Amino acid sequence: MKKRLDKNQLIVTLLAVGLLLPWLGLTLFYTKGEPREAVVALSILQSGEWILPVNFGGDIPYKPPFMAWCIAILAKVFNGGIVNEYIARMPSALAAIALAICTFRWASRARNARIGLYSAIIFITSFEIFRAASNCRLDMLLTVCMVVPVYIMQRITDKPKNTAPQWAAVIILLSCAALTKGPIGSLLPCMIIGIYRLTRHKNFFATLFLMLIVAAVALIPYALWTWEAYNIGGQKFLDLMLEENIGRLTGNMSYESHVEPFYYNFVTIIAGLLPWTILAIAALFCTGHRSFRLKNADILALVAAISVIAFYSIPESKRSVYLLPAYPFLAYGLAIIATAKRYEAAQRFFAWFMAPLAILAPVALPFLHHFMPAAPIPYWAYVLLIPAPAAAIAWMCTRRKPTRLAAIMVAAVWLAYAAVGMPTVLNPKSDAPYAQRLNALPPESDILLLETQPGIHLYNLNYYTADRLRPVATIEQAAAYPTGTVMIMATNAADSALTTSSPVLKKHFEVENFMPRSCEYRAPFVIAIKK
Repeated sequence: MKKRLDKNQLIVTLLAVGLLLPWLGLTLFYTKGEPREAVVALSILQSGEWILPVNFGGDIPYKPPFMAWCIAILAKVFNGGIVNEYIARMPSALAAIALAICTFRWASRARNARIGLYSAIIFITSFEIFRAASNCRLDMLLTVCMVVPVYIMQRITDKPKNTAPQWAAVIILLSCAALTKGPIGSLLPCMIIGIYRLTRHKNFFATLFLMLIVAAVALIPYALWTWEAYNIGGQKFLDLMLEENIGRLTGNMSYESHVEPFYYNFVTIIAGLLPWTILAIAALFCTGHRSFRLKNADILALVAAISVIAFYSIPESKRSVYLLPAYPFLAYGLAIIATAKRYEAAQRFFAWFMAPLAILAPVALPFLHHFMPAAPIPYWAYVLLIPAPAAAIAWMCTRRKPTRLAAIMVAAVWLAYAAVGMPTVLNPKSDAPYAQRLNALPPESDILLLETQPGIHLYNLNYYTADRLRPVATIEQAAAYPTGTVMIMATNAADSALTTSSPVLKKHFEVENFMPRSCEYRAPFVIAIKK
């Protein structure tokens, strides 16, 4: 059993590493979210300020700094202090790999190595997880710091032996979760285990007291950071933290942030589990004996998934990434379906569903690349297009082992997309090429961004110019800068005084076309050079 466990764990590790790590740097930043996170680490390394780094001339980061700390440390250790796309995405990828391994070990102990193997495979190859693991966003890092403590605390609850090192690991991970996204990183896992302990007939008040103590101790590092950051940022920092942690939950934010209807979370879970959602739907139509006895891990999975989805249904602000902590437990449930004999019809249907997709998707990528303004596909990348159709053909010829071959098809399709599809489709969307002109300016030159609308920060362009953009509210402010100053502005401002027809602009600046369309805003931008 031990030898088989080690073999399956090696499969999980190699699969997760192979799907994520080699391809992190092939795709440029193409949204505002990734460079907004990366530029915080960039500002840490430029300024030496690790508690409350600022960027864009004075912006305070919206979230605590643990993600930025990780990126900055990785840049120092592995890349000479330079933050690039690969380094910026490493924390997310490493977190996903670690959580896949931990999910495998947890599910293997709960059931068997086969269910553990498919729990990890389904987890790492679900759409939402693969996307989060490939991006420079804090949500995947937060997820591993929240879910692994749940695994550990379940073990403490069921087998309370040698618990001191386990509690230490729980406290450290929950502290990291709080330093990633605030108190919810510590409180939600404790709530999940609190409910689970009650299902195991533990005393209510003892459970409540224990979970409050664990959460409070885990929040000490976050409280210390908050105090130090408040001493630096003052009321501006405090207002931002209260809005992000309290206002977002209560719906009292000063701006509208991802407001979605109540059913949004259910839709995003269905989409986020693709393509494995198809297997779950097919299983609904399987007949036969279905009664089974719930194991402790089954109860925990139900409690955790329901708790996460229900909790994040309360705020008006909803995003698919908020639900990431539910995915390991949902993957565990899907792994039971993927391996149970009574669901063999669903497994075979899913294999047939994946077969044409596994053939057509890799074949379509080179044709797609031909019509996209991207760099040529390297010859070695064509090799990575072979495994998916090969697995599909193997299934159609043998019609045996549907779950195994379907899992290979899913993983192979993601591999082809990561190595070829993502750079092809997403690189042309990046503002990075436009930053080259700005980077050619002398280091002492000022680069201004006219904020014609609230929140126009152009995070993508700011990252690729190493945080050189500085905001101005009016053209008159920009006109006070010295000759040679460059100002970037959108051409669709509602206020005509801010547009290219402004007499102040014509008097003091020479205007040229710059970006036909930014990746962050559906508007062209011009560049104005101070005369």
